Amino acid sequence: METLGKRLKRLRSDKDMSAQQVADLAGIPVTTYREWENGRQILGEPYEKLAHALDVTLFELLTGRKPNRADLFIKLEEVEMALGELRSHLGSLLT
Repeated sequence: METLGKRLKRLRSDKDMSAQQVADLAGIPVTTYREWENGRQILGEPYEKLAHALDVTLFELLTGRKPNRADLFIKLEEVEMALGELRSHLGSLLT
């Protein structure tokens, strides 16, 4: 199974980017990024920034798979349900 560190390195290599370029785009020190590629645990919430820097979805960064249509439809349904709940909650606050 591909570790997150190996996946980071593969995705970076696929994009023909240096570790410095990814680190700069993610707003982190290059030494930290290199440590992550080498298996150090990622603390905090830099995943979204890393996905953006590598031009991949968060799903692909975390799973190593490109999202398929079924995955996207499931997520869309979850977002629609959450939006409905939020609208309902906001409506109750306004009345």
